[in-house]
Amino acid sequence: MEWISSSTAPEAIFAGSMQLMAGVKACTSRPISNHPHFEDKNLRQKTERIYKIYGKYSISNVHKMACSESINYLILEDSICFAPKKDGCSTNEIIDNSQFFQSTTKNNNNIISPTKDRFCQAVKVQQINEKIVKKFKLVFENQTFKIYRVFC
Repeated sequence: MEWISSSTAPEAIFAGSMQLMAGVKACTSRPISNHPHFEDKNLRQKTERIYKIYGKYSISNVHKMACSESINYLILEDSICFAPKKDGCSTNEIIDNSQFFQSTTKNNNNIISPTKDRFCQAVKVQQINEKIVKKFKLVFENQTFKIYRVFC
């Protein structure tokens, strides 16, 4: 939270898990894209789009989503990204099941094909790839979180 307060613009918009966004908002007063204490249909849909960061979506797909939501920073949590399976109840499994449903249904005449790797894993290992860094650049990390700057 200290890094966010000292190293980002006050108007920078953050996205991540709902529980983490509560802390970001409370501790830094930065705008957040998905608010954990407000509930409506549009916010549920937005959160589902943002949670692509933990699904088997391509870097291009997540980049398009982040730019369309005006997100400046994505915060990824290793505890979610690398979570073990929990009888279909982990965040990753829920996203995977949702993605499977979407991939078997036509969406604007396009079929969404899952990638082999989760976005949160792929973006981490591909930081040596210049094309990736032009979209998502790792700007902060500790043992728990990785923060990526989104370039639109």
